[in-house]
Amino acid sequence: MGNTVIIDYSEFEKKVMVDAGRRPPWTSVSDHNVKVAKFAFKQLHRKKDKPPLEDRIAETMVSVINEQGLCPGYAAALSRYSYNATDTSKAKVDAALYCDGHIPEDGRPDWTHVRLYIEFKRGGTSLDAFDDDADNPEPAAAKRAAARSQITAYTRTTFLYQHRNALYSLFVNGQEFRVLRWDRSGVVVTKKLNYVEDPTPLVRFLVYFARLSDSEQGIDMTATLLTPGSKALKLMAEFAKDDPSDMPYEEDDLVPAWDTTESPAASAEASSEPQAPSSSARPQRAISKKNPESYLDHVEPSDGSDPRVFSYVRKKFRESLVADWPHYKLEVGPEQRPFLVGMPVYFSSSMFGRGTRGYVALDVKSRRFVFLKDSWRPFYEGVEPEGHYLQMMSSEDEVSIPRLLVHGDVAGDFTFATPYAQKKYNERRAAHREAALERARADSPQSDAGAASPAQEQELCGKKRSSDHLDDKAAGETHDEESDAEGGDDDETGLESRYFRHYTHYRVAVKDVCLSFSEIKSSIQLVNMIYDCMSAHHMAYRDYSLLHRDISAGNVIIRPTLADDPQNPGMKRVTWNGVLTDWELAKVVPKDGSQQRARQSERTGTWQFMSVAYVNNYPAAVTVADEMESFFHVLLFYAVRLLNHNIELVPAFVVAYFDTHALKKGGDQRACSHLKTLTMRNGQLVNSGAITHFYVDRSCSMLHIGFEKLLTTLLRRFRARYKLAEWSDYVKVMEQSRLASVQRSSTFTSHILRRSAPLTSRPPHFIVNNSPSVQEPSDNTRTMAAQLDDHTEMLNVIWHCVNTPVMPADGCPDFQWPPADAVTDRLSNGSGYDPRPNILALEKIIKAHESANMDGPPPLKKMKTSVSGSIEPQAELPVQRATDGILTRGPQKKRDRKGKARA
Repeated sequence: MGNTVIIDYSEFEKKVMVDAGRRPPWTSVSDHNVKVAKFAFKQLHRKKDKPPLEDRIAETMVSVINEQGLCPGYAAALSRYSYNATDTSKAKVDAALYCDGHIPEDGRPDWTHVRLYIEFKRGGTSLDAFDDDADNPEPAAAKRAAARSQITAYTRTTFLYQHRNALYSLFVNGQEFRVLRWDRSGVVVTKKLNYVEDPTPLVRFLVYFARLSDSEQGIDMTATLLTPGSKALKLMAEFAKDDPSDMPYEEDDLVPAWDTTESPAASAEASSEPQAPSSSARPQRAISKKNPESYLDHVEPSDGSDPRVFSYVRKKFRESLVADWPHYKLEVGPEQRPFLVGMPVYFSSSMFGRGTRGYVALDVKSRRFVFLKDSWRPFYEGVEPEGHYLQMMSSEDEVSIPRLLVHGDVAGDFTFATPYAQKKYNERRAAHREAALERARADSPQSDAGAASPAQEQELCGKKRSSDHLDDKAAGETHDEESDAEGGDDDETGLESRYFRHYTHYRVAVKDVCLSFSEIKSSIQLVNMIYDCMSAHHMAYRDYSLLHRDISAGNVIIRPTLADDPQNPGMKRVTWNGVLTDWELAKVVPKDGSQQRARQSERTGTWQFMSVAYVNNYPAAVTVADEMESFFHVLLFYAVRLLNHNIELVPAFVVAYFDTHALKKGGDQRACSHLKTLTMRNGQLVNSGAITHFYVDRSCSMLHIGFEKLLTTLLRRFRARYKLAEWSDYVKVMEQSRLASVQRSSTFTSHILRRSAPLTSRPPHFIVNNSPSVQEPSDNTRTMAAQLDDHTEMLNVIWHCVNTPVMPADGCPDFQWPPADAVTDRLSNGSGYDPRPNILALEKIIKAHESANMDGPPPLKKMKTSVSGSIEPQAELPVQRATDGILTRGPQKKRDRKGKARA
């Protein structure tokens, strides 16, 4: 999970509900309501030897809330046994609080309008999701972890349907309850209280919550929920219709150079009259009291560019307009430019972290389709948003990078749990430090005078100053990326220094809606798209000293464009260009070899595509050679998915090469999979004991000489790099061994050499040659390894492997790259591929190691994967296809006899 903070309820009222909501919600609580609630709860739990089941607890709690009117303007509704039809995770939260006019009557949760959800358990420590121990609030017991994962999944679902900064919830376990406030950085949880003996805190919270404004309840006020019958929804429906002007998008398709068909924008403006929102709706923010949809009338003049779109763009937009899924108007940038969106085309599977969602959006001002990304970005001094780098490179017209439209942080939207967790952690460190100081005073010779020795004072106070510097970091100071996110150095407090990741809400809109690499139709297309992306990487590094630092399958996409065709006057030809996207982790690096200024406290990148050297040498900074290796892993990832080869079980291979991990240094450090490591070190791709080969067709009778030549040429350079690294390590080990032998020479005795000689007196060959176990790399090896640090050399390698004719010595002098040799994606839905078990196994190993090391806090953030973050165990996730095409359904939950998914 993210940061979990356990505090008293009284502190929650005064510090969380006030500080997070920015105004006190205090109002009087009726003694009558408290007495009625107490009577009802006493009746419910009157039989101590037979505690009530969850159903009875839920029904009683909902009855008290509604009948006593504890939340004016709201009502609670049960939804334990049915799920929302649009929710592929089929989540069945026990109960939730809704605004009047949006209370579901079918027994299903309405995730679009949930204001606060309530989860019930029958009671007992074994079902309590949290522990009141501030140093260990997340117990590892299976049932307790499952309960925690269950409510985290409900929170994630609420954040998915709605646009929120935070969410409140109640966790009721038997006679005890907790109040929770969630955001993208963690959760603040109250210590458990007995609501049967004293229901006052529970009643107070419900009364106070109902008096919070929408914003104070966590609703994002820059996102407006569109109401049925609104002009905005009609506009979206109009643009979703098929249009005869839409263009084909396959590479080399021909389209007319000019279009005279009426654009959908004009017809939409003519047919969609302004209409007020439904009277039953509770709008989050009105643009104008007289006409809340007046923003739809502000249309920019045409810039004269071709108004047509490729057919797949409109299709993606139409598919996002799912019935009963909430549609929103989102504001982006300082100008608050409005966009209309439906269901995201991809989204993060984790509640905590960036929480990225991608939309095919309709730009209201230009009436054009764009791509909009909504996320929570790391917020530190020197860490620039993605749009900053896109704007910086916008002058490069021919470069394969996204074309920026508008971007900006959402004003005032910062995660609250992070600074609060840091504050509480520093308070605990200060208390531990003071206790250590008192012990030092008691143990010192001057204990009679009540003072510690000067050395003890200096040491303790020095560590105090170091720890207090963490408060500066919370205010925006940078800290070393080389410091592990899981903690820093220990001090006498018994607690590690710890870095807390801050997030701010961010949106960026780009002009092009692109295609996934899974749409590739041939091997030559795949290589060309990778070449384009590497060229973009080259430009960024050459002209702006910028490293991308997250080369992955999801961050390479395809942008179809139109080009002149001299052979067909009056026509345009569709061309595909590879685009390197998602520059949010990019960093300006010095080229003079000086020390890089680190900014974030975690390893950057996507696990499956990180280079072996970067993982092994962490916390060393990412280099160009690391990025070149990541491009190779992306090329291989799509090749095994889409091309012909002799790998029989592709899902198993992908798991073994990309998803799994090895452990080193006692199990607390992860290394890349054995298969990936061996491939890089040996320069050869082997699967199930056989060399992997690629072919031109499904029969696998003719080798794909061109693609094989490319892979072999690239692998030789990676092998050269690791040969140099192996030699460097060997030299260090031999030097250490030499120094150790000098120091220990006096301890050896001569009698261990006094043994009779064997029958032959000829020394073995390796002793005669006196050769080391690791050979020093040749000049040619060093040259090939150095090419990985040079974009031009690597691009030259790829260009010549594709364009240089195959020599007769290669065995196929007439070879040509086949025009359409791609196959159906072998990792599409139904393939059985699911990386989550490996991710969960990795997290369990990490947690087990940390449990053994009680000095260290749990990790703040797991490694980034292509499923976008850590996966909550037991939490089934919706089926959505991410841009890299590997996001699949999670494991099914167990169900009780009445069908509710239980922890």
